[in-house]
Amino acid sequence: MTDLTVNDILIREDGADRAVKEVKPASQPISVVFLIDTAMDMRVKDAYGTPDQWVRDMRDSTAAFARELLNKSPDASIELMEFGQAAVTMVPFTQNFDEYMKGVNHLVTKPDAASVLMEAIDQANKDLAKRPSTRRAIVELNLEPSNENSRMDEAGIQNSFRKSTAQLWCLSVQRGTLKTAAKHDVLLNNLAKNSGGERQTIVGISAASDYLKRYADVLAAQYEVVYDRPDDKTPKVVQVGARGGKVHASGYPPQ
Repeated sequence: MTDLTVNDILIREDGADRAVKEVKPASQPISVVFLIDTAMDMRVKDAYGTPDQWVRDMRDSTAAFARELLNKSPDASIELMEFGQAAVTMVPFTQNFDEYMKGVNHLVTKPDAASVLMEAIDQANKDLAKRPSTRRAIVELNLEPSNENSRMDEAGIQNSFRKSTAQLWCLSVQRGTLKTAAKHDVLLNNLAKNSGGERQTIVGISAASDYLKRYADVLAAQYEVVYDRPDDKTPKVVQVGARGGKVHASGYPPQ
């Protein structure tokens, strides 16, 4: 949407309506951490083709997101992190697509590794909290069912989002009757919803590039909203609504 005004956006903090003063296209650059699942275990061999095919497809889709975001927002910065057995930064924040691709081209599967997605999300939030711009997002591509081995609890993860105020955009590849743990599934859905992001599940990684390019388009088209807060007290919950459209906005209040 390209023509939002103050009359289109509604803000409520802890149940109290706030007066919206200004709505404008985002002026700050966005920082994004892209998380990629390299913990293959037996999942790829059993249902997703060969590990080599998965590596090719995950490299292509990871690159597609970065190319789309940097084309739409040249001042964006992207960090690449894998989460097979450990959360490892492959490329620190960069605005250079070629630098980013150096890390993408080194992505490989780890056959006996467990996923540590929650630890990677926590580390991504810590990295983002240090960024000068408050426009922050985590985008992740993972394979389900997950043999998640993180030691982070839900409260700790939620707190890391409160500190970073980042959005979480999840894309999970899950084929056929394979099922992931209900607790893990609900947690990802809640984190994406509460942070103002989105979670989608697809059956084939060949569709991942199109979904991730749409995520990039949405992140590149954000708005800044200025509103009155009558005191310095930080609220617990912020609700954002729009007349005539869907809003992706964090439920964690600005700090």
